[in-house]
Amino acid sequence: MEKADQMADWLKTDRQKLLAAILEQLNLHDDLGLDSLWTDETKTQSGLKQSFLIANWLSTRIKIGDDVWRLLAAHSNNIVREWAAIIVGLTDSIPFARKLAWMKTFADDEHPGLREIAWLALRADVIRDPLSAICCLVPWTGSRNERLRRLAVEVTRPSGVGCSPIPILQDQPELGLPILEPLSADDSEYVQIAVGNWIVDASKSKPDWVQAITERWLSESASDNTQAILKQVLGAIE
Repeated sequence: MEKADQMADWLKTDRQKLLAAILEQLNLHDDLGLDSLWTDETKTQSGLKQSFLIANWLSTRIKIGDDVWRLLAAHSNNIVREWAAIIVGLTDSIPFARKLAWMKTFADDEHPGLREIAWLALRADVIRDPLSAICCLVPWTGSRNERLRRLAVEVTRPSGVGCSPIPILQDQPELGLPILEPLSADDSEYVQIAVGNWIVDASKSKPDWVQAITERWLSESASDNTQAILKQVLGAIE
């Protein structure tokens, strides 16, 4: 299935019906008031908001690593897998480094929507403690897997898309360099776009820093990959 078709399918899925079917399939009883989830307001919310709502409801009865969670995480339906991913992000009892370990399979999923969910589910942790999160994410910049490298960038973007900003990175984008520098000449277009978007985010609050970093990268690297990143940045901010 092409990416556009996958996303269209993701948008149109009736999550209320899907959840009811999954509960029946897994022999889970609705003793927590599932009907209370579907108010007139929630029925008109975006699929993303509904998935976070459902995952929060599921997290009251399902724990990471238990049999039911593993069934959700390995389910053939990508939306059911995203509920499992969100449960990882919602779990406060484990440290961020451990969440990353659980999230790898979702960050590397074939479905583009689920790869987005993977970093969105971790975003709250990064906002709470950006510097610790960056330290945990630095090893991912050296991964052979472009999808993991890309997540390290996306989840730390100063502004991001469809999520809350990270104020300290808006004010001090240089704190993100441990993530950006190792990827400044990355050979993956998927990663290049993410790095470019990160720097464009920073330009909204710290244009002088962006000018300095682009000039430095241009002077230090003759790589076509670096040139591609900076071309994207300059095209977006000019």
